[in-house]
Amino acid sequence: MATDVADETPVEKVSKRAVVAILITIFGSTAAAMMPALIALPIIMARIAPDNKETALGIATGISAFGGMILGPLFGALSDRTTSRFGMRRPGMVIGGLLAMLGLVLLGLADSLPAVFAALVVLAVGQALYGASHAAMTPDTIPEHARGRVVGFASMMGVLAALLAGIVGPQFIDNQFVLAAGGVPLYLLGLVVGMALYRDRRLDPAQVPPQSLLRTVVGGYRFNPKSAPDFSWVWISRFFITLGIAFTGVFTIYLLTDHLKVSPQELPSLISINSVLGMASGLVGTVVGSFVTDKVRSRKRLVLVAALMLAAGSAIIAFAPSVPVFFVGSALLTFANGFLIPTDGVLVMGVLPGGDGANAKYMSFFTIADGLPRSLGPMIAPAVMTLGGMTALGGYPVLYLAGGIVAIAGGLLVRRVRGVR
Repeated sequence: MATDVADETPVEKVSKRAVVAILITIFGSTAAAMMPALIALPIIMARIAPDNKETALGIATGISAFGGMILGPLFGALSDRTTSRFGMRRPGMVIGGLLAMLGLVLLGLADSLPAVFAALVVLAVGQALYGASHAAMTPDTIPEHARGRVVGFASMMGVLAALLAGIVGPQFIDNQFVLAAGGVPLYLLGLVVGMALYRDRRLDPAQVPPQSLLRTVVGGYRFNPKSAPDFSWVWISRFFITLGIAFTGVFTIYLLTDHLKVSPQELPSLISINSVLGMASGLVGTVVGSFVTDKVRSRKRLVLVAALMLAAGSAIIAFAPSVPVFFVGSALLTFANGFLIPTDGVLVMGVLPGGDGANAKYMSFFTIADGLPRSLGPMIAPAVMTLGGMTALGGYPVLYLAGGIVAIAGGLLVRRVRGVR
């Protein structure tokens, strides 16, 4: 009888309010941020700095990623010590979200490179503060047995947000303000509704050891890789895979116009088609990844599979003789990325050190694994293309092949993790 009772012990319930709050907030913030990243920045740079657009875009993209990388761990540590009566995560998300919206508005009004870079700094600070608190919502409130599905659904929200940006953005290709700030109302709506639904953790001030602000700042960046080797190897793997994605994802518009000779008249419709294909393949990849992650359990192997698919998609684009073949490679890239997100996301949460009291800090460390390669990738890419231009393949094909090789390296490095499968 005792055995029957033990077998019937209920599994920890999943809070539907928490799931909806996570999904609504990720959709709103991603939709608002993706339009500038995918469409507005390349268009703005081509207008403001037509003779040096690749370098200008690389710097702009680097600013966005570098801000999250530098500030994420600090904001994560502050979030873990927040004792507000509104909760641990709400204050950072509200303040960060408002700053990010201000940055988007400033970007829409910018008419020079310094103004664009200043707007991106404000946006980066806001997104870093918002993201540090948001990243802790899943490990805070979702039990382990359901995290893969929640991460998968969150990824799907990101894909849908990117689709929205990819379809709506090209229709306003001549309106800089709408391209940059058109998603602000959606960002605000998602934030308001999400914060109203979310039952945030409240931290008792007595549980927070007294320490100076300087010590809190330093503590936000303190980590000994030897103390958590599995966490370190997952971090390194994420870095290399993201670097491969950064090589292949930033210069799509330029590849179409400069390498495949797409005319300005054809460009808006082709961007929309690519967005629809990317949405469909990304959603399928996310669903497959979420299902396989729950069944196979060996997330390390699945991460390697995703890296190999990323490399295959990059190779197809590198040797694409036409736009239809480019679409095939692009769809494979988005499928692989969708497949990777729930698999790698659950793997990350499985190796977090520090216990529940440091979720935001260590989840924010992975903003560095995302942000640093997204900063370095676009900055390194022009040099890679220059070297590629000296070969028979050409600059863009070599860039995409390099991205695939780097992604495979990341997939192989995750095999060094020992504590989880």
